[in-house]
Amino acid sequence: MADGGASTFILLITGLLISSSVSALLITEWSNAAKVAQIQQRGVQLQSEVDIDFSGDPMMVDLNLITSPEEITFYVQNTGIHTMDESTLGVFIDGSTPAGISTSFAGTPTPTTWEPNGLLVVVLRDGNFATDYSEGDDVSLFVIASSETVNGLSSSANFNVEVRLS
Repeated sequence: MADGGASTFILLITGLLISSSVSALLITEWSNAAKVAQIQQRGVQLQSEVDIDFSGDPMMVDLNLITSPEEITFYVQNTGIHTMDESTLGVFIDGSTPAGISTSFAGTPTPTTWEPNGLLVVVLRDGNFATDYSEGDDVSLFVIASSETVNGLSSSANFNVEVRLS
């Protein structure tokens, strides 16, 4: 009978070792899942804090057919609370990308980054604008840009607006 107590004790210790190993594994996995959820939550929060919008009168977007190549000029405002990266700006006009896009900052003194509430002057250049568009035409602009990195994360914002060329 003395033998039965020792084997029970061994089984008890083995069970405790296995359950503590499983508990440690579960705690590690729970910790990893919590970290992922926290990063996703920060990403959702950042997405809600990043935004851009068309600025100006959408019925009077400048079309310059005299320059070569022709130009369309409009303004985009950073309406979020984080700095945007103007180098990531993408523009589609009636679903097509123009041949060239240049940007500059509006303001006095001239800003060096696209800060919140800052205006970005966007100039689209394309040699086909004269054949594709004329004054009074309505066109669709789709604009997208990314934010600067905030706490290791970046987000994007976009807008779509119909404008009239003048």
